[in-house]
Amino acid sequence: MALSSLDLAAIAGYFVILLWIGVRVMRQAHEGEESESFLAADRDMGLVQTTASTAATDLGGGFSIAMGGLGFTLGISGSWLIAISGLSVLIVSFLLVPKVKRWSDRVQGLTTGDLFEARFDSRTGTIAAVVIGLSWFAFVGGQVIAGGKLLQVTMSLDLTLAIVLSGSVILAYTAMGGLKAVIYTDVFQMIVLMVGIIFLLVPIGLYRVGGWSAMSAHFAASPATESMIDWQAVSAKQLFGWFFSVFPVWFISIAAMQRIVAARDERTAQRAFMFTGVPIEWPIFAIGSTLVGMFARMLMPDLQDPELATPMMILYLLPPGIAGIVIAAYIAAVMSSADSCLIGPVSIFTNDIYRKKLKPTATDADLIRVARICTLMMGVMAIAIAYLIPNVLDLILYAYTFGAAGLFFPMLGLLFWRRTTATGAFWSIIAGGLSAVLWTLAGEPWGFSASYLGWTVGLPSLVIVSLLTPHSEEEDLELFRG
Repeated sequence: MALSSLDLAAIAGYFVILLWIGVRVMRQAHEGEESESFLAADRDMGLVQTTASTAATDLGGGFSIAMGGLGFTLGISGSWLIAISGLSVLIVSFLLVPKVKRWSDRVQGLTTGDLFEARFDSRTGTIAAVVIGLSWFAFVGGQVIAGGKLLQVTMSLDLTLAIVLSGSVILAYTAMGGLKAVIYTDVFQMIVLMVGIIFLLVPIGLYRVGGWSAMSAHFAASPATESMIDWQAVSAKQLFGWFFSVFPVWFISIAAMQRIVAARDERTAQRAFMFTGVPIEWPIFAIGSTLVGMFARMLMPDLQDPELATPMMILYLLPPGIAGIVIAAYIAAVMSSADSCLIGPVSIFTNDIYRKKLKPTATDADLIRVARICTLMMGVMAIAIAYLIPNVLDLILYAYTFGAAGLFFPMLGLLFWRRTTATGAFWSIIAGGLSAVLWTLAGEPWGFSASYLGWTVGLPSLVIVSLLTPHSEEEDLELFRG
């Protein structure tokens, strides 16, 4: 089941298009406004660009790989994971998007650190920026390595060469065009992903297994697999676990913040998030990607690694040429997450650390130069850490745990509770994040998630400290009313 020369040509062409997009965006940037294009995509992205980029980032490497695995092990009920993500995006489109977009457009805000500093103070803004930047930095190397492993499996490449190849392409177009290039490549990657997985692999797979009725009859014939066609096979406990794992991330996501900032206006941003939730995530991608895993369970029941279900189905089901296009779609899924994970920390360092702390007098040329250097350095460092020093990666992943547990309730307080003080938000971040990290180091006793513990500590810390402390002079209680 090796790829043909047509397949390899399709994959090579895909990489070339990504690089061409980066070059084109870089050349179109207006002199003196390069940093605004690099860090905020000129704040002029339309509905198609904003929707496609939001969806591609969320449905990237993690979900695209995981859903094939869930389809293989759980069956159709595994699709509820993406349904929960879609529901989360819908909720965020009403609760978060309008407020953040209005603030961003009014003051030219860029990052989560900007938002926390504007509402609270510089100390709280700095810790929020550092924590969220480290959290997303942890994923860059992992996403690039995932893309490298996909190339290794499908193209029989040496793993190191595959990682260098995929990583170089991501770093190149991101360093050239920044967020604007990331969004435009996401549009292309989303098209390729949806066409390849949903509109090619799913219909061909259904044809090969004899349609839904034949697949249902096959699974129903055995007690071991009859739950594969049961929409209610997944437990309520699992559904709640998925919700509390997915929903809070949307409130602290760098990728979500940047798409809101980059959208042309509030209506565009809100509609983009709504369309991402329905119909893109649910039902199109949720059901389609789960079906691919079910095809693998029927055609390759002895597959050792369920997360290889999708790439194996691509190689097994599709003819030469088309297989290469769909492999490119799968690489697209990984890359759309990797570039967003990278540009987020770059924006935070350039805006929240360099511009605010190191060189407040920086010119636009200074910012764009630092942003490009930072892109290359952070990208190479993240890949090297993930590939060569896994124990350091563990330390960085603790930063993600810290961020997920520490920032969620302060963000809710920032958005919805005027009595939240800067001191309350600051100590909630510290207490919630630190307790989650310590719980992780302890091995998560009794199977209780570290993030959940962080929230149970962070919420009362936010409320109690805020009620006991006054608002500082730096705070802006009317942040979303202007």
